Order: sequence, then structure tokens, then C-alpha cells
Amino acid sequence: MKAKILLSGLVLAALAGREARAQASATNNNVIIYIGDGFGLAPKTAARMAMGQGTTGKRFTSDAGFQVLALDKLKYNATVTTHSLNSWITDSAPGAAVYACGKPGKQDNEVISLNPGSGAAIETILEAAKKQGYAVGLVSTARITHATPAAFASHIWYRDLEDYISAQYIASTQTQYEAIFNSSPTTSYRYTAARDWVLPTPKVGVELDVILGGGARHFMPRTRTAASSYETIVDRNGAAIIDPATGVAATLKGNRADDVDLVGYAVNQRNYGYVNSRDALNNINLSQYGPGGKKLLGLFNSSHVNYEQDRQTSAAWEPSLAEMTHMAIEVLKAKSNGKGFFLMVEAGRIDHLEHANTGGITVVANPAGGNQYTVDSDKPAYLTGGGEANYIATPATPRTTSVYASDYMIKEVMAFDYAVAEGRALLATPTTTGKTLVFSTSDHECGGFTVTGLHDEADAQQNGTKIRTYSGQITKSVAAEAGYATPTNLVRGDGGAGGWFPDYVMNTFQGKDYPQPASATGRRIVVAYGSNPLTNGNGTRASTGVGSNQGATPGNHTPQDIWVGAEDNTNTHAQQITGRGLLDNTAITPIMADFLNLSAFGTALGLRTSSADPKAQLQLSPVPFVNQFEVGFTLPTAGAVTVELFDEMGRRVQTVLTNKAFGAGSQSVTVDGSSLRAGLYIAAVTVNGQVVSKRTIKL
Repeated sequence: MKAKILLSGLVLAALAGREARAQASATNNNVIIYIGDGFGLAPKTAARMAMGQGTTGKRFTSDAGFQVLALDKLKYNATVTTHSLNSWITDSAPGAAVYACGKPGKQDNEVISLNPGSGAAIETILEAAKKQGYAVGLVSTARITHATPAAFASHIWYRDLEDYISAQYIASTQTQYEAIFNSSPTTSYRYTAARDWVLPTPKVGVELDVILGGGARHFMPRTRTAASSYETIVDRNGAAIIDPATGVAATLKGNRADDVDLVGYAVNQRNYGYVNSRDALNNINLSQYGPGGKKLLGLFNSSHVNYEQDRQTSAAWEPSLAEMTHMAIEVLKAKSNGKGFFLMVEAGRIDHLEHANTGGITVVANPAGGNQYTVDSDKPAYLTGGGEANYIATPATPRTTSVYASDYMIKEVMAFDYAVAEGRALLATPTTTGKTLVFSTSDHECGGFTVTGLHDEADAQQNGTKIRTYSGQITKSVAAEAGYATPTNLVRGDGGAGGWFPDYVMNTFQGKDYPQPASATGRRIVVAYGSNPLTNGNGTRASTGVGSNQGATPGNHTPQDIWVGAEDNTNTHAQQITGRGLLDNTAITPIMADFLNLSAFGTALGLRTSSADPKAQLQLSPVPFVNQFEVGFTLPTAGAVTVELFDEMGRRVQTVLTNKAFGAGSQSVTVDGSSLRAGLYIAAVTVNGQVVSKRTIKL
């Protein structure tokens, strides 16, 4: 007994880690990383305010409705940098590759998980997880071959080679990779080693269990003579879905120059089930997707999936990001056979709205000829072209009467948020779904997106913009007392208790609530962009040609730090991002890898113990214990304390206290452990919202 008691804490920790890894194969370990492409803090703020934060019942942290987004509910937050290896402003390829590959993923712009110097492919966390028996998947509202998803399951020197990226997704051997190109009906496009390279080594042996998103054009042939039989969008019964706008069947169009039907190859040669509509996706037969069963390929648009705003008005047959995420989780659970899964979910179109400066600029006639950009702060969205209409609009392009640019961004963020809620739902069911770690982050900020104020029909600032930032001053109800200093007969600014807040109502679409302005003259959110054609130098170009009159890309990425949120149901890993100051984006991957017991991605930041936490001091005694032990802690100020016990696999086995109020100073709680089996346990103590953990042992 003495020998055991004298074991050091380091030895105990090592033993615990070894035992946890030995048992990992029998325990569900799930990691979901959500990436809002171009997603800075301002879009989240806009969505949250449109959902009512700041109004009655949602004004203080103590209000039940204060956290109105699933993103807001993620327990741990951090700020991270985004610069690439060769640029102070990253593009999405290295911006995502750092999450896919860790520190080696800090690479040059445009490169997809490939060392820019040596040309060697860098193994991704998805590939490593698959090799260790986890199910793996990719979901995106962008083309699924776009840079962010591509960074997790492909390797290539230039992100725009999307026909090759799709081939890498579907192939898991060199023979399969060659067979894809050799299926081309044109001899010159068949596999050539010098041109087509080889399947990158890290992808060998790795099958993607779920692929859901846009980008059908990189899976289907270009010419009509080699048309794919999978072009027509069909429901669960195989019946064509009619586009109400045209009265004919909705279809997907391919653009592969080699005329390869990669969907056909995936279905017939690689055991993929294929869907291309919301109805078909939401009604797949999950019994076909168990271990050794089918994999799932879903392509819902030739290019990017529609913006959520446009999906709701003109493409309701496409699934939402939340629906894609939900079904991806269900399929991965079925295929993982109790091991767990790794899933990347991208909200890719937030970035596209910001590139287009949707709502921030408008095109007008240039007196000298042609067209030019000018600031557009508070006009309805263009009717033709949807969220990216700025690229094709002319002064004559009609506008809607009820949809505004901020509606596009708010709905896009809400679609992302509902997808995050699907992942967070796993946190509440550890006994059935296992240990789950959720991250939400971004590859970079885009456009310098800002919330400038609210529409003010009364034009209180009298400057013609009809935009106002905050409420009016307090006044006296008795005019004669207007100059009195005494606080009597006061009237609060803007009509009393309601205050100056966005005026939105909820519109339900396919079972989800989305905010929309209460009226055309109501207080709707107005947005602007720091990166726009005027500051980029494109705003004064004049031309008569549609497409050239807009210059190049209106808005660009920015170097702004981005927000990261995290949560798990083990109280072990998500907390590692907090209390450490500014992080680089490479800090996230080791935490995910450690959660999955993958060893090739560097060292996780580690738990913050009492010695490193100035907010509270935690002591556990005796260590080891027999039937009970004491949890001692020092509070700098009064606060609520929660004490929980977890076993070494992260399962909660006992809740000792829940938000019990303690005063400042030294405190102690006795924990009865007589019913616990012998083994290692983690005492998780939450003090003023800060978790401090330390292992103890029961002999």
C-alpha cells in the first residue's frame, strides 16, 4: 500500500493516459470542427441581435434567453491569428490546412496540404483518424472540392485543380485513381503519370465515408454527348424535382473537361450511395450505411449550394447545412462501429457574401461613361443574381422590395448556427454517443464586415442616410422643464422601455426560425465593408461591358484575428484554449488529435491546473483516497461552485455540487467516493465559470 501511495502525480498521469489510449478503441470519440469561411465576430453579432438579444428578457447574462445562438453556448472561447507561411493575409487553402495538418499546415497561399518547399503531402487529421478506425466526413455549402474541405482530404499544389481534388476524394489506391482518369471517353485525357501525378501517400487507404455539398460540376462530364445519368435532381423515390421557376426538371451540370462521370464511378465502383436533393438526403435508409456498407455522396448544386436566403426563395429542394450535418452525423455514427468519427463542416458562403460586398456597395452610371461603384448602405438587395449580384449588376438591375443585404448574411449565419446545434446535441448524450469535442472557428475574416447601425425611417441624424447607431437622448415630458437639472418628468429615448434595438420578426422555414425585418421602414440591421472596390482601387474603373464594369473581386480577405469557440462533454480538452492569451490557429489541431488519441500532430496545450490558474487554487486530499476525499479551493471573490467526478474515459460518474454559492476565501467540500470502483478519477471543479481539474485515485 505504501508503494502505491508514494507514486508521483506524473506517474499517475502517465498511467492514466496509457489506460485511456488502450481503451479508446472501445469508446466513441467524436470530433466535429465547424469552419465558417470568412467568419468574423461581426456576422455573429448581427445574427444574434436580429434574434433579439438586448430586448426584454435577453439583456443580461442572467436572462435565460441571453445566449440566443448555439455558437453563443459554446463554453470556451479564444482569439487566434490566421496569417499563412508567406502572407500576412491568408487564403482559404492554408487557412484550413492548419486545422487539417497542425503546424506543418502553416504553408503558402493556394497550397492544399502540401509542403510548398518539398512538394511532399502532409497527412491530415482526417486521414490519420481514418487509419485509426474512425469514420470520417466532409460537409460544405461551398463546392465540396473548394479549398477548405479539400485541405482535409486531398493534397495538391494549387487549390483550383478541383477535378483532381474530387478524384482524390473518391480514390483510396493508385489503381482506383488511375481508373478514374482512364474512364474518360477521350484518349488524350486518360491517366498520364507526368501530368496527373500519383495519389498522394497520405490518402492511400483512406476512404471518405461522407461527402456532402455543392460542386457537382467537378464530378460530372462537360459535354452533352457524355452526359451523366445522375444529372437530374430526384426525390427519395427517384422522381424528378420540378423547378417552379422554369416548369422543368431541375438538373446539375458537369464541367469535367475529361468527360469522366465520377458520380457513376463512385456509385458503381466505390460503393457510394448518391443523393442530390433534400428529400432524398433526409430519407436515406441508414441500415445501408453500417460498417462495411455504403458510403454517402451528396451533391446538391453544380457549383456552390445556394445562399440560405436564395435557397428559401428559389431552391427549396436543396438541403440546409443543418440537414447535411445531421445526416452526416447519423451516417458516421452508423459506420464507426462504436469507434467514433471525425467530421469537418464548412459554412462556405459567408465568405462569398463578404467577397461580393453584398449590401455594402452598388453600381451606378459614371458620368464619364460606363459604370462604377459607390457606397450602398441601406438599399434592398438586387433581384437578379441573388447574394452575388454585385458581380453582374448594372444601374438598371431591379431590386427586391422586401429583402436586404443584411438578410443574406443573417440567414447564412443562422444556417451555420443550426448546424452547430446538431453537433452540440451530441454533448448531452455521452452514454449513447460517447465523448464529443466541438470546435467552431474560421479560416480567416473576409471583407472587413461590420454592422454600422439600424435603419431609421425618421432620419433622426438629418443627413439623408436614414441610418442611426444608438437611441436618442432622455428628454423632459414637460417642455418648460427642458433646461432643469432636476431628474423629474423624464422620458426615455425612443419611446420608453423598448429602446433602440433591431426590429425583426421570425419566419419559419422547413422547421427552423429565421429573422426578417418587421417592415420595410422598421429598424433593420445595416452593414458595411472595410474591404470594398473603392478602397481596393477598383471603384473608379469605367466600362460598358457587363462583368468588366465591376473590376475584379470587390472585397478581399483581411488579417483580422478570428474567434474560436469550443466545448466537450469530458471537461478535458475544450478548456485548453482559454486562459492562455492570443493563440495561433495551429493550436487547435493538437487538441483535436489528442482527443482522438492520435499522436502525430504535436502536443496539446494541456489542462490548466491550480498552479497555473490565479483565479482559484484547488487542492485534493488525500491522494490516493479510500472512501472519501476533500476538495479544497480558494475563491478570490464570492461565486458559484460546481464539483463533478469523471472516470478516466471522461464519463461523468457523480455530481457533488451544482452552482452552490460560496464566499471569498478558503473553502472545502467532502466527496463521498465509497461507491466508486478502484481506479483513476478526475475531479472537475467549476469556479466562477472556470474549470480546474486534477486526477486523484481510489485504491
